[in-house]
Amino acid sequence: MSVDKKDAPCSPGVDVDSLERELEQLAVPERSLFEEADATPEALLGVHRANPLSVPVEAFKMASGLVMLAAFGLAGDFFAGDLSVLLKLVLAAAGIFVVCLLVSFVIWRARTWELTAEGVRLCRGILNRHSLTIPYEHIHTVSMNSSLVDRVFGLMSLDLDTGAAASEGDASKISGLRAGEADALRAELFRRKRAAADQGGEGEKEAATESATAPERPLATFSLTGRELALAAASQMSAGGQAVALVVLLVNGANQLIEWGLLDVVGRGNELVAGIAPVVVPVVLAFLAIALLLGAAVSFAANLVRYAGYRVERYADRVVVEHGLLSRSSRALATGRVQYVVVRQGIIRQLIGYAEVSAQVVSTPGETDGEPAGAALLHPFIRMDEIDAFLAQVLPEYAGVLDGVKLERLGPVARRRAVVRAAIWWPFATAIFFGVHWLFGLSELLASVEWLLEPLLVAAVLLSVALLAGLVFDALRAWGAARYGHTARELVLVTGGLTRLTVIAPRTRLQHMEVRANPFQRRSGVATLSARTAASEAGGLSLRDLPADAADELLTWYRPRG
Repeated sequence: MSVDKKDAPCSPGVDVDSLERELEQLAVPERSLFEEADATPEALLGVHRANPLSVPVEAFKMASGLVMLAAFGLAGDFFAGDLSVLLKLVLAAAGIFVVCLLVSFVIWRARTWELTAEGVRLCRGILNRHSLTIPYEHIHTVSMNSSLVDRVFGLMSLDLDTGAAASEGDASKISGLRAGEADALRAELFRRKRAAADQGGEGEKEAATESATAPERPLATFSLTGRELALAAASQMSAGGQAVALVVLLVNGANQLIEWGLLDVVGRGNELVAGIAPVVVPVVLAFLAIALLLGAAVSFAANLVRYAGYRVERYADRVVVEHGLLSRSSRALATGRVQYVVVRQGIIRQLIGYAEVSAQVVSTPGETDGEPAGAALLHPFIRMDEIDAFLAQVLPEYAGVLDGVKLERLGPVARRRAVVRAAIWWPFATAIFFGVHWLFGLSELLASVEWLLEPLLVAAVLLSVALLAGLVFDALRAWGAARYGHTARELVLVTGGLTRLTVIAPRTRLQHMEVRANPFQRRSGVATLSARTAASEAGGLSLRDLPADAADELLTWYRPRG
């Protein structure tokens, strides 16, 4: 753009040349903040594909499952003495790998990613091409994962989570990155996210440019010592699931012995029961003890592998959490996207005064590495009296809440109702059992297997009584631990018995809060409070049977200008 000096106004004090230069500068398109900062590493510019090494690695992953199926199908011939099946298996494995290699190569050629001014563009599809552009400011978390096979070859993948619908699937995943490249790309994504958020005001542009070019260093770092790692693994044991799996294996083994004729329970049922009756109780107790010990050992080893190498680093706009020995997981979550913080204590950790701290973020439903997709582990093993200091370093927005909030307890009415809810199933289950027995006339059928029925009934009664006692115990513990309260800005709820949850939810993150009461609750003067955030999970954000006036007071606190 130019100005004709002949037509320019000649009023005193007007510099025509200066005016022309200013107008020409206005006509130049404004460069984006990313171009002004010019901080993007050259290796990240342009269109990229996964590392070529990922082609055989992905082919190996695809082929391994198919080869296992082929080996399972040929196992019968092998155990029958036909050693030629080994050659067949090798040839089949080679053919399967070649096919998978071709498929992996085609997929590798079709998938690309590129950093653009609008966002990161991900393209995929062989026949029908699909292009997905994720704006930088919409990225909530970036998970960097590496399976055991990937770690052997030094490969990693980035999973970009925007909290969008689960239908995106793998479309928002960048696979086959070298470890250094994955770190650089994740740092660049958050740099651009921060720059895009700061681009709104003219006064902030200079500061945004400076922050985009300045090297980043963690503001705080936490890790686990060897002793803390061992205690964390030992105090987070799921022995019950392992014991159930062991019981299933033993039952299947007994069934196999029956089919082979080694265990004749049809012709010698009464004799077998009479022979083992004197020792059945000690045998059962010993079996349960062994199952629990084995389950605890397996769980301890799994937790060691899961928590090994734990490290959390806090930056200005994000928190990076890494852990895992065989499969390495690294999640970077934007601090501004955290919806609420959960302090979790199992029964063992309640006794020793430790807890696990996690942050709930906006995410798609499902699981990632065995954890809920929206749950980001912040610290696996920390003393309760150190949580506020930890949050002050990692998530300052949540610091001081637990020490500053005044929590109220539930009344005796809530205790009575909790016990009734825990025990009400037992008489109904008993009535249903005898009702079915009478309705279908099973007496004669059951009489033919009386030798088996009697011990099963005894075991069922003992198990049901133990379950009833456990549920009542859990209900009483949950009532004794339940708390509710709020500060000026945060809601705090404590729920759960054997597993206790303490939730800190800022009022600005709550999308709705509801108070409801059924006829029995209205008669008792209590109500149920429930709240929701933008996160897909809502664990710990509801509390039963708190006084109705207290529920209304919390609802008033939540309302605008309440």
